[in-house]
Amino acid sequence: MHVAFQKIMLINPPADLRLWEPHSENLGLGYLAAVLRQLGYQVTILDASLFRLGVPATLKCVQDQKPDLVGFRLLQVNMPYVIDLVERLRRGGYTGHITAGGPVATMMESEILELVPGLDSLMVGEGEKTLPELLEALNSYGTPRPSGDSLIKILGLHYREGDTVRANGPRPLIEDLDALPFPARDTLPHILRWGRLPMVISSRGCDGHCIFCCPAAMNSKSPGPKWRPRSAGNVVDEIEELQRCFNVSHLDFLDDNFFGRGEVGVRRAWDFIEELRRRGLHFKFSIECRVDNVEEDLFKALRDVGCVEVRLGIESGVQRILDRYGKGTTVEQNHEVLLKLKEWGLPAKIGFIPFDPTLSFNELMQNGEFLRSVGSPEVFNYNKIEAGVGTPLERLFEKEGRLTKPKPWMCDYTFDEPAVSFTWKVVQGYVMVKRAALQLADGWKVGLADLKALLRGESIR
Repeated sequence: MHVAFQKIMLINPPADLRLWEPHSENLGLGYLAAVLRQLGYQVTILDASLFRLGVPATLKCVQDQKPDLVGFRLLQVNMPYVIDLVERLRRGGYTGHITAGGPVATMMESEILELVPGLDSLMVGEGEKTLPELLEALNSYGTPRPSGDSLIKILGLHYREGDTVRANGPRPLIEDLDALPFPARDTLPHILRWGRLPMVISSRGCDGHCIFCCPAAMNSKSPGPKWRPRSAGNVVDEIEELQRCFNVSHLDFLDDNFFGRGEVGVRRAWDFIEELRRRGLHFKFSIECRVDNVEEDLFKALRDVGCVEVRLGIESGVQRILDRYGKGTTVEQNHEVLLKLKEWGLPAKIGFIPFDPTLSFNELMQNGEFLRSVGSPEVFNYNKIEAGVGTPLERLFEKEGRLTKPKPWMCDYTFDEPAVSFTWKVVQGYVMVKRAALQLADGWKVGLADLKALLRGESIR
């Protein structure tokens, strides 16, 4: 019997380890949904993490919708839930095609298919071209698991053929991002109701060389330029659509690096500024970049057209650690840029990694002194160094003999100095208490917003 594959469900799985965070849209799934809808597919986005759905509720949504293909987004924090969901789906009789993509899928590749027996395929790298080609092949053969050479030409796809796992070649990174449709915004009404910010991705990738960076490690697996910008006009078109359709006045650029490096990135930033001025658009926005992107005239111009926050990956106040991470920056440079941004009236949030396994207690104190010297800026990420699976940092820890792997998709390590290890445990305890408080406060805020919406007769799901 020939089966048509038209109903697609894209799932951001449960991940209760991150429930304390103020979630926002999943634009990765939004781009996939937009591409498939252009081609005529019926696509449902199920953001189980955003709506705090557990495994049973997520499973029920899939069973009620009866999609022909299910696609999961894989992260380290949701892998146990994906394994459980796939197993329950298969045990419950689901016979459709199950695929997955995302950071862990890209970094672990075919190993994921061995860990999750119920998965049929895996998309490695960017999926906007891989998923449509997979669906075209499934529709051509009319079966969720075609055999022979039916899938062999789909770059970026790993899949099962009987008991064999096949790995096709890597798919080149998408260079013309303007050719993609704007992402589907299915969950944005909820995001706005909860008082959170919509997001825009104006470029992809980063051409930095930080050894802990998962996006950089992911992009290195695919041919093509590592930083790819959308044109200023295309970005501003999307912002205008957000203002027109959702009355958006404040948004967050989710780029790994808003500028990239070199003249191309600087020119695009000026084009963006000029495009906003030409169209007379007024809104607030935040960006993320490196300290070596910061230049006075450009950043003052960004401030004047609405930039209200700059996020910087400072990481450490110890030069040895910056060199170890491959940051390509100096402590003095970090110090100078943070003070300059304050002088220019641009609030900065920083990513900071005060704990490294090789850190001495004196160096830990240097980190504290650095933060005090720049006025203790707000920190958007404060943690021990995390070795993402497949990153150069994971390989370094393995070479140093300190790597431990509680699960195949998780990396941990031991500290050299007991005093640093103890201090981290104290900080970790404080962070856990803070997260619990944030989770409680956020739950009340979301619940109150949903109650008000229900009283107005609005749908909250």
